Amino acid sequence: MRRKGFIFTLDALLSVLLVMVFVTSVIVVSDNVGIYSTYMREQNKYIAEDVLTILREVSLKDLVPQQTLSRWERDEILDTTFVSRDMSPLEIVATYWTIDPIYPEFNLKRKAEIILGYLLNSTLEGYNYELLINNYTSPHLRNVEGNYSKALEVSPATLVLSGYIFNQTPRGYVARAYLTKLRAKETTYTYFGSSAFAYAPSSQDYTIIRYIIPNEEENELPYDVNITKIKWFAQPRWFSPSSYMRLFIDGEAVKCGQFRDDAFVGYSIWEVLEDSNSNDPLTCNMLEILKRHNDLRRHTFEVWVYNPAGSPYTGGVHPNVFITLTYQTSQLSTFNYPQTFHFDEIETKHPFQVENAIFIGGNLSSLYVQVQILNASKVSEPNYPKLYLTYLDRQISVGVGTYIGNDTYVWDNQTIFTALQNGGIYIGNLSKTYLWFAVTFGMDYQEPPYGDSTSYGYKLKLNYDTSYIRAVYTPETAKTLYSIDITEEITKDDVIASTYARTAYQSTFYTMLTWRYTLPLNVTPIWAKLHIVRLHYLNDPDKDQKISISPGVNNWTVLYCHSSGNLECTPNKPFADPAFTRWGIVDTMKNNTGDIVTNAILPGDNYIKVETGDAYVISQEFTTGEFTYLLDAYAPYGDIKPYLLQGYPEVQAYNLTYKYGSGSLGSIFVGDIKAIENGRYMNLTVDQLNPQEYAVDDAIIRLFQKLGGDGWNTPILIELKDTKISFASLKGIPRSIEPITITLRVWRES
Repeated sequence: MRRKGFIFTLDALLSVLLVMVFVTSVIVVSDNVGIYSTYMREQNKYIAEDVLTILREVSLKDLVPQQTLSRWERDEILDTTFVSRDMSPLEIVATYWTIDPIYPEFNLKRKAEIILGYLLNSTLEGYNYELLINNYTSPHLRNVEGNYSKALEVSPATLVLSGYIFNQTPRGYVARAYLTKLRAKETTYTYFGSSAFAYAPSSQDYTIIRYIIPNEEENELPYDVNITKIKWFAQPRWFSPSSYMRLFIDGEAVKCGQFRDDAFVGYSIWEVLEDSNSNDPLTCNMLEILKRHNDLRRHTFEVWVYNPAGSPYTGGVHPNVFITLTYQTSQLSTFNYPQTFHFDEIETKHPFQVENAIFIGGNLSSLYVQVQILNASKVSEPNYPKLYLTYLDRQISVGVGTYIGNDTYVWDNQTIFTALQNGGIYIGNLSKTYLWFAVTFGMDYQEPPYGDSTSYGYKLKLNYDTSYIRAVYTPETAKTLYSIDITEEITKDDVIASTYARTAYQSTFYTMLTWRYTLPLNVTPIWAKLHIVRLHYLNDPDKDQKISISPGVNNWTVLYCHSSGNLECTPNKPFADPAFTRWGIVDTMKNNTGDIVTNAILPGDNYIKVETGDAYVISQEFTTGEFTYLLDAYAPYGDIKPYLLQGYPEVQAYNLTYKYGSGSLGSIFVGDIKAIENGRYMNLTVDQLNPQEYAVDDAIIRLFQKLGGDGWNTPILIELKDTKISFASLKGIPRSIEPITITLRVWRES
């Protein structure tokens, strides 16, 4: 008889203890006594060895579907307090098995059986098997239809894993720390407006446009929102000759800037209406209106507009429009990846066009469009809604929607992608870019916008609530339960270089602008967006367009380039409008040549440069943007420490003084609020923490490092204000190890 052995060494990170241990395994294959070697037994032997090797060396996330992993995490079968999907199945088993006696209420052995049973059933289909852990087995760990005693030949493989000895000294503590509340986080939400218009010749026959803010279904304002500033750049679709406008927020008339009178006002100057003082309604009353409706999770911004100057009599709004809300909240997470984008609402008794742009911030998988146009069924044929898509310089007519009743029309994924593919546009082109969706009713797509004077007997309304674009995509960066999202503005103050072009409408325009925006260090970028406000002279042939980005200094890559003779573009793309006005910057997006841009946005300084010709000048004052990033507000269990926290058990919380920003002092509670109320806390500064001895002190320092510093010698990036740090600890953690034996038997009965 021959005996064959394999020796493996594995550095296993058992996340519950977060201590690096060396896992040494020995696989010993023994021939079953009395059974001669056959080809089948050799095959079974190799299968047993291979399965154990896979279970030891391959991470769980590479063996189990994402949906199953998510369900296990939700049901705490994969208990992320102790383990992670990055660990191999046998690392997870070793962890569960050895700490189960410490935490019997978690039933960790049972969870280990479920995980291993799933994997054995999927990898050993067609075989009988039995797996033993320290001579223990269960129905989850064997093929219950198999009978080991009837086996003609059995090939076992044994794996010896190191684990943690229960009830052995010395013992200690580990702790994790996380933020549970943010009373003073400040962030922004910006909506970049649509192009929407219809025939509107008088103050008795005007167009109504409504923006519902926030626009995306997945993002509404938090319940404790405190709006501190509002900016609204309102602009009619035609401003030469002048249009007349009235503005409303939540049904109340806006009295601000050139719209100070409660009446239709001739649009005369380009201006951003801005209000950050809720106690000065005579100057601007926008913030007062929002405060009066502070219980709303979405606010309605409404425009009445008409143009009496002569043909085209078009009353509408320009895509230059933007609305920005700055607000404070205690919620860590206020950002969700948007995938359902509502059309702006339009009311008119004439044919109309509404065009919205959406940013597809990841790898696109499907598109769906639905619109409800109230009273559409009362208007005779052929006045059906039509859908048009614009990608960069190319526009695709998708056609008339499918009627599903209740004045509602839809375009499903197959319809949309068939139309796009017929136009030479594929799903890979559309990921991580802006895409424009135009819905027309009673007319074909118009650019420039000329109204159709046809009048219907009923007022039509494209209903916001049931009219939307759904773009399903997979983002590059995942959020966690403890992610703190921050969105900051890109404004005129971020411009560091410019080339003057001309002055018009009391505003200055340029043919080159460079912005610099800065992400804090130690954050995770999500994306940046730029909304270019331009003045387009239709009959001027000098239509150069170029946009470049540089993550870091002098690391330029061109995203798009069109030259009418003055720029060098390789390749030279066609002129693109309105697509050139919206840009999203996200990791692994494509540049002008179609190559992938890795690290398109990074912590530190980032730059955007826009260059244009005289026919397409851009505004520094009104161009706006934003960038979003994540802070990690969670520090997992660290190394084992001799003690829990200073002064424990009499002391059960800290009132901790820390440094942030440029060295300003802040304070924060660490631990249970009840301990603070009962006086069972200690006043400490960060430099008095002792992370070498105390598990909670160690967790605090590791949390601060996630926030950009150590909280004292290197201040953290943000002020936590009344934020609370909570901690969870595990006591009695053993520090030494002993073996765990795992044996897998594989056989066939015939």
